[in-house]
Amino acid sequence: MPIVYAAELVTLLEEEGFSEADVLRRTGISRSQLRDPDEFISHPQQVRLYENALALSPEPGLGFRLAARFTPGHHGVLGHAALCARTVREEFRLMLRYTPIRGFLLDLGLSERDGIAILTARDILPLGPVHVVAVEELLGMLANPLPLWKQGLHPTEILLDYPAPAHRAQYEKLYDCAIRFACDEVEFRFPSEDLEIPSEMPNAEMLRICEERCQAILERLGSGGRIVESVRSHLVAARDGFRLETVAARMTMSPRTLRRRLREEGTSFRGVVGDVRKSLALDYLESSDLPLEEIAGLLGYEDAANFNRAFRTWVGDSPGRYRDKLRAGHAS
Repeated sequence: MPIVYAAELVTLLEEEGFSEADVLRRTGISRSQLRDPDEFISHPQQVRLYENALALSPEPGLGFRLAARFTPGHHGVLGHAALCARTVREEFRLMLRYTPIRGFLLDLGLSERDGIAILTARDILPLGPVHVVAVEELLGMLANPLPLWKQGLHPTEILLDYPAPAHRAQYEKLYDCAIRFACDEVEFRFPSEDLEIPSEMPNAEMLRICEERCQAILERLGSGGRIVESVRSHLVAARDGFRLETVAARMTMSPRTLRRRLREEGTSFRGVVGDVRKSLALDYLESSDLPLEEIAGLLGYEDAANFNRAFRTWVGDSPGRYRDKLRAGHAS
């Protein structure tokens, strides 16, 4: 995740009277990193930052306040590409394909049914109380006249997967439509015809240049459109275990076809699961204080002993000793 989003959150909290040191506490993010626009941080670091902000600031609606600060420049070349799109549909196409280059905490999808377009949002990793902040941030951006979230959209209904908060009035101030809480999914619904709303500043040549740059970044990050990368994305976003059948269903193909496609790319579902587990395990150990038992559960292991054995095969050491060495290195 580009550090510009974290830097904006720190600035917001500083303006509300909190120190930079308190906001950054136990995130592993240094002051020098925060001031370098080319820096990146991990998703667990971003989640820890949001957790710190929630603990420090009693004022509700953190995600709304943060979203109000964003400009197209925060979204880099993707923001510029969206500015040049011809229609809202094209803006959403860009958003859905290239948001991985901006490292957002929510995985987005778009579908259409009976004349209604449905934008869905799911956590890309367990967010806990940060989930509400991430959803409010999304809703705030959708309500503001930013290129990725067109102001011309006319929502008919918003579904949220958490109970109505005490600051429900903030939601109703942003949106003049039905808002339903405690639903199974996060959905933003609007007429399909709104997808054809023309953009204010379409520029086909600049769009081509910007999209080429987005694609280059995507490929450099290892998400160039291969089946294996799609599987990795679905596994990272999974909230119900690492099951072949579940991933295949989300990719609208049969388990047999998914196995064959992965075999054609020189790997297997089991191999991809192992890679994802290793990557997430290292991230959790380096950037969070989660207990080892909880990390094991998040990675789909039945108990910490199985996680311990797998981790030893990856790095030659136990997860506990690995974390201790990291902390000793940071302290020295």
